[in-house]
Amino acid sequence: MGERGRPADLLDLLKNQAGLVLLGDPGAGKSTFLKFLALHAARGKSEDLGLGLRLPLLAPLAAYATRLYAEPGLHLQTFLAEQLAAQGVEVDAARLLAEGLGKGRMLILLDGLDEVADEKLRHKVAARVKDFFCAVQADGNKLVATSRIVGYAEARIEAEGLGEGTLVDFDDDEIEAFVTRWTAAVERAARGEGDAATFDAERERTGLLAAIRRDSGVGRLAANPLLLTILALMKRQGVELPERRAELYATYVRVLIHQWNLARSLSGEAVAGLDVGETLRVLAPLALWMQETSGARGMVTEEALQGELRRLFADEPDPAQAAARFLFDVRNETALLIDRGGKTFGFIHLTFQEYLAAVALVQTAQIELPPLVEALASRVGQPEWLEVIRLAVGDLARERPEAAGRVIEQLLERRPGPPGEAEIFAGLAALDIGRKGLPAASRERTVDALLSTLRDDGRVPAGVRARAGEVLADLGDPRPEVTTLAGMQFCEVPTGPFRMGSRKEDDPDSSPAERPQHDLDLAEPYQIGRFPVTVAQFAEYVERSGNQLGYQDALRGAANTPVVWVSWRGAIDFCRWLTEAWRKEGKLPENGQVRLPSEAEWEKAARGGLANNPAAARNYPWEGAFDPNRANCDATDIGRLSAVGCFPGGASPYGAEELSGNVWEWSRSVWGPENEPQYGYPYVAEDGREDLASPSRRVLRGGAFYFGRGGVRCAVRFWSAPVARDYDVGFRVVVSPFRSGL
Repeated sequence: MGERGRPADLLDLLKNQAGLVLLGDPGAGKSTFLKFLALHAARGKSEDLGLGLRLPLLAPLAAYATRLYAEPGLHLQTFLAEQLAAQGVEVDAARLLAEGLGKGRMLILLDGLDEVADEKLRHKVAARVKDFFCAVQADGNKLVATSRIVGYAEARIEAEGLGEGTLVDFDDDEIEAFVTRWTAAVERAARGEGDAATFDAERERTGLLAAIRRDSGVGRLAANPLLLTILALMKRQGVELPERRAELYATYVRVLIHQWNLARSLSGEAVAGLDVGETLRVLAPLALWMQETSGARGMVTEEALQGELRRLFADEPDPAQAAARFLFDVRNETALLIDRGGKTFGFIHLTFQEYLAAVALVQTAQIELPPLVEALASRVGQPEWLEVIRLAVGDLARERPEAAGRVIEQLLERRPGPPGEAEIFAGLAALDIGRKGLPAASRERTVDALLSTLRDDGRVPAGVRARAGEVLADLGDPRPEVTTLAGMQFCEVPTGPFRMGSRKEDDPDSSPAERPQHDLDLAEPYQIGRFPVTVAQFAEYVERSGNQLGYQDALRGAANTPVVWVSWRGAIDFCRWLTEAWRKEGKLPENGQVRLPSEAEWEKAARGGLANNPAAARNYPWEGAFDPNRANCDATDIGRLSAVGCFPGGASPYGAEELSGNVWEWSRSVWGPENEPQYGYPYVAEDGREDLASPSRRVLRGGAFYFGRGGVRCAVRFWSAPVARDYDVGFRVVVSPFRSGL
């Protein structure tokens, strides 16, 4: 993902910058991308990627953190030289690394900042990475670091020349492309080149895509690269694809252990005592111990691991021998628990540690629920435990859906952790379980709790409210005023004078693009949308009108967020269609219309008339000074569009919400030559000439989620060409003439 939410190719980002911090959810492909870079560079093919000829060095930041804890003065370059030596370099590794850095030929790949569990140590590691990057980038070296999204904000790496991107989920086209290439590669490996392999690959491809498309739950799983790979492997094994994540992980682990038993049987060794249940009996508590011991780092020393295994095999005649045998078998046959080098062990992916730890927690609820509820409640709000407690409830729901519902409801009653975190956890757990696996009453209770959290700007921080809105969108936002055209709500704006623009000389927060202050009097009352038009409402328009050309980007956002990627002309088409539709339905009189607001109408709706604020016009829709809790802007630090309704405290005097921040909004007013823009970028016409004076440019209002306090004032204005579409531009509508009942 590129700048400000724009989709971008990772290699393009890396080619154009000295470094990149790559963020992503578990299984998004962060580590795979680093290995891809390392493999190409090691084969002398990094030039094919546009990165020049480079020597790669891939190293885990968690391992550096472990060394740094014991040796606080250890430089990152020293650690990297040791890693280079450990990877089989026969020459002087320190000298080779120094020469490579001096010539600007190194490709430094640092994996897993989030796996440094201790926050203070994570800050220290991040600072060392920053210092190292600043020292080596001038010579032409490149650096890529990865981190899960959760945990990165607390230890951000910021430096000149170091970009930042977030891996997004696969879309439908990318899922199909992955499946096509994967099945072809597997069949070539199994059968070689030829018609038979091509035929079998197409059959596998068609079957896997049909299974993914048949079930929306499986489709959601397939958007994650790791889970899609697992799905492909399971489908090839003939396993029916489950809907829920916990079921998917359970099936995958069991298939893997079954293959382990099969491999041992083929080798002539006995398989007695190595059934799935017995293996999980050890792996689950072992994973829980590793989660408690190493957290998101996911690695423990061989000595500590052997000690815990001896404890788990305490009832065996020879616990040490049983522990050693178990570790040997798991490491060599299952591909679940692996040796990461340096006498440290970890699961092949942290996700499986988290799932098996969840299984161990669920085992505490075999007789009664309170121990599990207590275990989960004590971990709510701890980022490194979020996946574990979600999967625990999901695993419980596999056999006992009613019990899973009771656990969720009890956590909602207790509301453990920081404000809003329990509600978000409940929503995420409900998503994992799915509609079929969670009692309807528990799901409704969860949705109600998320709605309350989204609106609770007195108790819940803005960022948490935004997350609640995202989870609510995935569960299904029930608010008709947000998700349907018929439910759209409007606020009455009466006639009367109001003060437009600002006095810059008296206002240090003033933004350059504002009108001088003057008084206006709008003669006709009107009604303005309480919220911007949402993705769900625009999707309903697209479906009902049949106007589906060019709106793929607009419909990809969360259903309860403002629709973007809609041009001014597209917004006009929406208004014209809705006018006709509502006239036919009797919701509008013959002379009534839905349209875009003028600048004056928008600004009066935002700041109120002089009767509301006789001394001076409001700077913001709310009364008083700037408050980041009242608008999605740079100071709020959300960094993306938020669900409408997250900022009730930012409502205007007439009740319209989110007129400040979140998204720029089209108006019907023209930005004429007399109002030349004083900042921003000019529109470039198709012939390449800058269009600075065209009267066709239309005014934008409201600022957006990345603007500072001065950019979300009521008086701030900007412009765009009527055919332009962008990631931060949406719209809201007005209804005129005034009428009651809408």
